[in-house]
Amino acid sequence: LVGAISRRYGRGSGILTAEHALYFLYIAIGVFFAGWIEVSCWILTGERQTAVIRSKYVQVLLNQDMSFFDTYGNNGDIVSQVLSDVLLIQSALSEKVGNYIHNMATFFGGLVIGLVNCWQIALLTLATGPFIVAAGGISNIFLHRLAENIQDAYGEAASIAEQAILYIRTLYSFTNETLAKYSYATSLQATLRYGILISLVQGLGLGFTYGLAICSCALQLWVGRFLILHGRANGGEIVVALFAIILSGLGLNQAATNFYSFEQGRIAAYRLYEMISRSTSTVNQDGRTLNSVQGNIEFRNVYFSYLSRPEIPILSGFYLTVPARKTVALVGRNGSGKSSIIPLMERFYDPTLGEVLLDGENIKNLKLEWLRSQIGLVTQEPALLSLSIRENIAYGRSATTDQIEEAAKTAHAHTFISSLEKGYETQ
Repeated sequence: LVGAISRRYGRGSGILTAEHALYFLYIAIGVFFAGWIEVSCWILTGERQTAVIRSKYVQVLLNQDMSFFDTYGNNGDIVSQVLSDVLLIQSALSEKVGNYIHNMATFFGGLVIGLVNCWQIALLTLATGPFIVAAGGISNIFLHRLAENIQDAYGEAASIAEQAILYIRTLYSFTNETLAKYSYATSLQATLRYGILISLVQGLGLGFTYGLAICSCALQLWVGRFLILHGRANGGEIVVALFAIILSGLGLNQAATNFYSFEQGRIAAYRLYEMISRSTSTVNQDGRTLNSVQGNIEFRNVYFSYLSRPEIPILSGFYLTVPARKTVALVGRNGSGKSSIIPLMERFYDPTLGEVLLDGENIKNLKLEWLRSQIGLVTQEPALLSLSIRENIAYGRSATTDQIEEAAKTAHAHTFISSLEKGYETQ
């Protein structure tokens, strides 16, 4: 179409020129709707994929045993992965994939059109193209390394902030707020340095790539002039070839700008799927249940140490029998394993060796959800969730209003809860 216009422009063919203008209008309308559909579909795809990833990540995270959280629980990466890393994957999966596909289609389509109309110009582009691609490839290598470094730096900063907030009472008691602020600010300096380096590398890479592309266009114009002077091509063919090659080069450059987002998404996906593929030995949804529970508990030759401190034995050849309906108090020195008994009964941890029995049945053979539903646990410092009082009391099971109020009366809490303005609906 461009070639036809260039050949007929100035020859007094107003009707044909108007017809060509109308063709351009039709193309513009088609491109509008095609672009709208492309971007909408890819964004929808990215949203759906990241929703699945978030769901699987949190599901696997909540299925881990306490040993995992003892080892990685204070690591800010656990929180940052489900927040920032998923956004990086979403950015890589959304409209950038569509942009990359249609830009590469523009590159190859323009190259074919250039070869058909003026193969000399097209081959000249192919000769200079590898230099342009090499410039983008070198910058992407550096961007890949810097992307890994900046994500690690953000994880370290998130870990410092999370620990400061989690242990805020300890922080206040030692009047150590200034040090916490300094540590966080220092960790952010690393992200700032990496961010500056990324901007420099990305800017230099794009600038060098565009510079080479424009130099290539200048060379093509000079060769095109030579071809016209010697009668080897006409103006229309040269114009079409030049337009096609220029658009082809722009398509390749635009496709290259997405590589950094793809690389960040790949790194983030690796970190997330490393967690998603992680298994746990605790979850047993196929286990059996007991028809009735008497409540006889037995620890038989139990050996146990925490995964985060495997060299320190907590229990060694431990035996304990707790008959049903008996009150038992555990007394011992610090580190003797008193606080580890209940977590072993709840299967927050599994013994290294030995067995924990409920009514003579190894609790590893019991369905985990059922086992924990048989145990009532009141910790020294209970945590209230961001829910109403009603939802906090009924948390973990479906309960009627009468059952919730009965539980509150048993705990001597019904009176003061009822005195609140919103009662059991108080947040």
